Amino acid sequence: MQTTGIEKIYNPKQPKTVNPFLAYTPNGTVSSTKLFYANYGRLGDLRKLTSIVGNESLQGSIIIMRYGSIYRGNKVMHAQYFGAAGAILYNDPRDYAPFETSPDQVYDKTWYMPPSGAQRGSTKIPRGDPLTPIYPSTDYMYRMKEENLKFLPKIPAQPISYSEAQLIFQYMQGDEVTADWRGTLSNVTYRYGGELAYSTSIEIKSYNRLERKDTYNVIGIMKGEIEPDRYVVFGNHRDAWSLGAVDSVSGTVTLLEITQVIGQMYKDGFRPRRSLMFCSWGAEEYGIIGSTEYVEEYVKVLGARVVSYLNIDAPVQGNYTIHVKASPMLFDIIVEASKMVLSAYDPPNQTIYDKWMKSHWNNITNEPKIRYGLGSGSDYYAFNQLVGSSNFDAAYQFNPADHGNIDTYPLYHTSYETFSMVKNFIDPDFTAHRTIAQFIGVLGLILCETNILPFNVMRYAIAFKQLLNKIEQNNIDFAILRNAINDFEKAANDFVTRSKPLNIENPYEIRAYNDQLLQLERAFLNPLGQGLDYPDYKHVIFVPAKTNQYSASGFPTISDAIVGGNQTEINQEIAIIVYFIRGALSTLKEFDKFMA
Repeated sequence: MQTTGIEKIYNPKQPKTVNPFLAYTPNGTVSSTKLFYANYGRLGDLRKLTSIVGNESLQGSIIIMRYGSIYRGNKVMHAQYFGAAGAILYNDPRDYAPFETSPDQVYDKTWYMPPSGAQRGSTKIPRGDPLTPIYPSTDYMYRMKEENLKFLPKIPAQPISYSEAQLIFQYMQGDEVTADWRGTLSNVTYRYGGELAYSTSIEIKSYNRLERKDTYNVIGIMKGEIEPDRYVVFGNHRDAWSLGAVDSVSGTVTLLEITQVIGQMYKDGFRPRRSLMFCSWGAEEYGIIGSTEYVEEYVKVLGARVVSYLNIDAPVQGNYTIHVKASPMLFDIIVEASKMVLSAYDPPNQTIYDKWMKSHWNNITNEPKIRYGLGSGSDYYAFNQLVGSSNFDAAYQFNPADHGNIDTYPLYHTSYETFSMVKNFIDPDFTAHRTIAQFIGVLGLILCETNILPFNVMRYAIAFKQLLNKIEQNNIDFAILRNAINDFEKAANDFVTRSKPLNIENPYEIRAYNDQLLQLERAFLNPLGQGLDYPDYKHVIFVPAKTNQYSASGFPTISDAIVGGNQTEINQEIAIIVYFIRGALSTLKEFDKFMA
């Protein structure tokens, strides 16, 4: 049996798309008589598999994993780390076609993954050009040799459809998996694997090749009239793996609409207080290259001047309500902006905020839910980790309860991300597109126009306490960290109190106060990063998780040390975090009392 590696085309008029592949995995052919199933390919999944089948059994094997839960590149690297010779990824119906896989329940009759669908994507771990880590990919920059690139996969890997996975699973042997590892492939018994049945072998043949290509960013700047050296940045990547009607076309049209509207305002006489930047990034899908290289080249300017970066990547994935990820300091102004825009597909006069509070709220604080911290899954990455600005990302989402509790829109990175799919199944009237553009546009204008930057430093004190609660353990002494958080809360409260009598007619007084607000987030950047392997992971509070590039982990170095179990290292990492929190709180103090 040989898989085709080609997705069925439902509309012969649609443009041809690239066949499914995993970027940055090597060219080559590997085969094995051993095939193992490792669930989502998380580190814990591989450890569990090893405990059941033994580490020796995995050596030289092929490991098949389902998409979901973590970044695909981490899946491949985990398989490689545990000794696999190759990796296979597929979309299990449980996560991408939860209501049966018959023709009337999948694309092109619904938006769920059809049997032939396969997800493409990058597998590169470091962001930006892998040949010039940390530094910009300019003509003059020294480039590393490909064979020395530590974080590119060394094993061939291939994405396949679930119809092909179904055939492969028929040959698997070994014990049945536990319930939490089972998908919903029909006529399949999910097994941990081992030697393939019927004395067969499995082969992965990859024709990938590494090439150097140029990519381009398109940047526009509307100069501010009062504070031209302070930038509020809108950004979106325009590249896509296939037709990309959601990722990234929904973001591209949203950015263009915001740009057009603000441009018309400018023609009508509007002049922004602070400068506005409009950025169309190239090569995001190949590892956040365009935005990362731009930031690396101009980090000295951007690090001193950017107020906030507002990311617009795949902002319309449904039409139910918004989901937001952001710096804690932006919480209140995001909520304020959501009250100013009408919700999509809801009764008249219902705002985004109203719907948010009905569908995605914190029942303890009675506030909408905003996820603190951003990972490295989009162009906010370099602004978080290198610039140190307070950043934002949002998308209109579907209601998981109506869609089998899936995590993402099912046709992600397939040939079926078409205009007709969006119109038929996501946003028939394109109202969600209009709404998200209004929401992000309003937020950007508030950040641009208010005299005093609308950042709430108290939100960081709350975030610190939440993060500490998550990692606190009885056998570890967190007293110095708890004391630092309490001192930060006091300094933040004093800072807010001092803002009340500010003379808004005095531009120097306002500027000095705003500069302190900008310095706070930047005070959390560690110039050393997280060691030699992760020098670009600089934000000590929120940073991409090492085992999942999509998510942001709070107090990451402490969490990693706890997993390692070395008490000396744990104490050291706690002390380092305390150092940065105390450094940050000193930026909030009066200028002649920062040492007090």
